Amino acid sequence: MKHLTLAAALLCATAMAPTAAFAQDSDLSVSTGVDFVSQYVFRGVSLADDAVQPYVEASVGNFTVGGWFSTGIGENSVFAGDEFDLYAGYSVPLDSSISLDLGATYYHYPQGGDFFETKDGGAGTYEVSASVGFGDVALSPSVSAYYDLTLEAFTLEGGVGHSIAVSDNQSVDLGLTVGLVDGDGFSYEWGTASASFNQSLTDDVGVYIGANYALNSEDLLDFDSALNGDPKGGMFWLGTGISAGF
Repeated sequence: MKHLTLAAALLCATAMAPTAAFAQDSDLSVSTGVDFVSQYVFRGVSLADDAVQPYVEASVGNFTVGGWFSTGIGENSVFAGDEFDLYAGYSVPLDSSISLDLGATYYHYPQGGDFFETKDGGAGTYEVSASVGFGDVALSPSVSAYYDLTLEAFTLEGGVGHSIAVSDNQSVDLGLTVGLVDGDGFSYEWGTASASFNQSLTDDVGVYIGANYALNSEDLLDFDSALNGDPKGGMFWLGTGISAGF
């Protein structure tokens, strides 16, 4: 989904910095962008090869809603084809450096059925989440818990990140995420390391290029390869994108 790889998350954190500043002067802030990735990897599983992933998000106060779409370029979809996600979240500041984020997401796979259908997860799934982030602590650690109501799957994820300023409008962002998934009849652990170079073009527009590497404990990172008898426990992929905030 959207938040996808950690590299993309790190990009959003960097590119949205001017957006956050802008929001101080307005009750409504909007961000939009598009990413291009050589692999769409979600929680340690590759769902597609080359993909384009546009999104739009709006925030009012502590409340955020957004939509995110992913589609394979050519015949590169592996698992469920195209994906369209709708999500909403509410952020609760616990103190000056700690925040609690509560969220809900609907993951829709158009090839599997109609919108808001589930069909045992083939057409879509519903998920709720809670995350705690420590913004002013070294490496900005975060812990997130997710529960998919349709698949009856629990996910626990932890991450750290660090941004290195190269200049006033450039940065290198590094991140590491580890997690585990425990579902009905399946479970695995994964880890993802990411690095991205970010360039602000204006106060409201930024671009990035990033590299990522993921590991999967069950060698199921690439479902297509696993089904063909050549399971993969590790995968490298690249991403680039542009985002804007208003």
